[in-house]
Amino acid sequence: MRRDRDELRRRIHAQLNKGQELHALRARLWFGSEGVIWRKQQEEQSEAARCLTLLTNCVLLWNTVYMQEAVWPLQAQGYPVDETHFEYLLPSRYEHINRLGKYSFANPAQVDPQHRRSLRQP
Repeated sequence: MRRDRDELRRRIHAQLNKGQELHALRARLWFGSEGVIWRKQQEEQSEAARCLTLLTNCVLLWNTVYMQEAVWPLQAQGYPVDETHFEYLLPSRYEHINRLGKYSFANPAQVDPQHRRSLRQP
């Protein structure tokens, strides 16, 4: 009985951590207006919230694709990759996101045929 409760507590704690990571990502992306929606009309508020959701989903997708790109070569080289550990990966990391500055999307020489940049080598 106690062991079941401890396992449930661990699972709940893990889910809370994932939720907090997602909230931190959204806070990082919503850096203007200190996280406050200053629109008076409900439709404008909804539009701002949808934009944040879209941007968050873009970051999550980007991170997931590049996590896969990091795992596939390891599997191809014969390293044992336990797929049960994937549930512990968090695609909501944001340290690499440049919120301010210049962005360039025009250099096709740095991407592969699937339009992805190569991974940094350790």
